[in-house]
Amino acid sequence: MTEKIESIDKQPLRGMRDFLPQHWLFRTQLLRAWEQAAERHGFVRYETPIVEPLSLLERKAGEEISDQIYHFEDKSGRSIALRPELTPSMVRIVSGNREAFTAQGKVYSIGQCFRYERASLGRKREHFQWNIDIVGEEQPVAEAYLLKTAVEALNTLGFGASDFQIHVNNRELVCDFLIANGISVDRLLPVMGIMDKKEKVSAEAFGDMLSETGLSQTQIQALQAFMSAKTIAEVEAFHLTDSSGLKNLKEFLSYADTLGISDYITVDMSVVRGLAYYTGIVFEAFDTQRAFRAIFGGGRYDHLFERLTGKPLAAVGLGFGDVVIEELFKTRFPSTQLFPDIDILAGVSDRAYLTDLLALSTVLSDMSVDCDFKPSNLKKFLGRADKRRARIAAYIGEIEHQSGCVLLKNMTTGAQQTVALAKTDLESVLGKI
Repeated sequence: MTEKIESIDKQPLRGMRDFLPQHWLFRTQLLRAWEQAAERHGFVRYETPIVEPLSLLERKAGEEISDQIYHFEDKSGRSIALRPELTPSMVRIVSGNREAFTAQGKVYSIGQCFRYERASLGRKREHFQWNIDIVGEEQPVAEAYLLKTAVEALNTLGFGASDFQIHVNNRELVCDFLIANGISVDRLLPVMGIMDKKEKVSAEAFGDMLSETGLSQTQIQALQAFMSAKTIAEVEAFHLTDSSGLKNLKEFLSYADTLGISDYITVDMSVVRGLAYYTGIVFEAFDTQRAFRAIFGGGRYDHLFERLTGKPLAAVGLGFGDVVIEELFKTRFPSTQLFPDIDILAGVSDRAYLTDLLALSTVLSDMSVDCDFKPSNLKKFLGRADKRRARIAAYIGEIEHQSGCVLLKNMTTGAQQTVALAKTDLESVLGKI
């Protein structure tokens, strides 16, 4: 009796992704842009495990991601979790290995993160994230330098100031405003948590949520007016000239101007970031059409090291995921290319010539060569070379095999020539056709 074979589910788990060959055309560009921008600006790379102790991740109390952590017990009964972000791991590795990092404290990593949340446009249950952080610098020059690095990565991908803007605020400035309007210190974090949800709920729901924290209608109206401020002059109209947060924001803007990224910066009092550990300047980058979620976000978190290690250390960082930027890239630069370009696709008309094919690939070791092991006539082979986006098609048929040669054809110009299977002869012809 024949055993019934059940077919597998050919789709990844909900919210997870497979990456087909064409996806790597963009992903390779993205990873290179991240790496090159970081290393051009002196950031050194670290890597940490995908799994961490659950306690490390839960120590960042007050964040909504606590309910989104994939966690479980390992075979030793330890509570562990898939990391939802990279920052706690960075704190752990940097604080435990200070001598291994530069005195300037510039570090970066690219890693996969997991969150159990509803998948939607620009959001998955897993994503790859570029984290860049500056540890040990208390002044807003660090924030400006960090954003200069992120801007250069986006510039490398082809995006300019007309494509995205970085919306910047200062949580200390927000606190100063709230206190000046009679809101008690114990209500600051709950109110800022609601402020962060303004774009996700209706205007009526937003007002109701603020009312539930005890704010009066007068305070709510004042807060909504404050959140609409988009310039320093508009902020100063709220009589906050003595605010240290405002002074800090102005200092940041002066550094941003010096670094040549002012055109990318928008002052925005509605940006507060929902993560409770942020202490000063915070920022989120959006496409100018606001068609997607934030491209990246981050800010200053001067108390997190102390909370996790007991030793205070100033820090600022940003997280830049791969999901939104890929959607934006596809919109801005649509492409149907299925495979990465290659120098040469080499093929044969008969399997008896596979030794010649392998010898050819060895001789052309300085170029990217894809060997097509499936025998075919010349016409079919050239069709596959075109689909493979090969610059040169190299074909060995019966005549070529007998004479120890290979037929080379430029797939763009149509120029072709038969040449001996010798490195000097091949290189000479390849440089001409």
